[in-house]
Amino acid sequence: MIQFFTNFYAEYGRFIVFLHVISAVIWVGGMIVIKFIVSPAIATIQDTKLKLSRILQILQRLFNFVMICIIVLAITGVFMNLGHDFRHSAPSLYILIHIKEAIWTLMVINFIYIYKKRNKAEREFLSGDNESTAENIFIISNYLLPLNIFLGFVTIYFGIILRGL
Repeated sequence: MIQFFTNFYAEYGRFIVFLHVISAVIWVGGMIVIKFIVSPAIATIQDTKLKLSRILQILQRLFNFVMICIIVLAITGVFMNLGHDFRHSAPSLYILIHIKEAIWTLMVINFIYIYKKRNKAEREFLSGDNESTAENIFIISNYLLPLNIFLGFVTIYFGIILRGL
């Protein structure tokens, strides 16, 4: 089975790495854009209901796209790990792979929590509870997204180390 991954990676490695990197860029970059570009722009909207509606809509669109990226990251990560056969290379690199996988797992768990928090905010918004909606969005924007951005930077840096740069 390992031979299949090694051969497949030898043939399509550049494409697999490209998909892996672009998926990470979309996920982490999307969160950066939401936090540092979209949120401040939306904050200038005076109508609270319109502002909350737009934030919920933007988050939903991003999250639907990010879910695809998470799946691509997982699949390409497996192909890269097995294709490079890190288990039989330097032990420090193999350990780094597991640390990177653990951090991505934390990011996915946090993403799931953010997704549920966003859906809760939408339910509250639809019931007319703008204060609770704003509170949930505040938690997402000021705590949960920055956490995933930071963890994303760490894993991207670890990926650079693994690629030998």
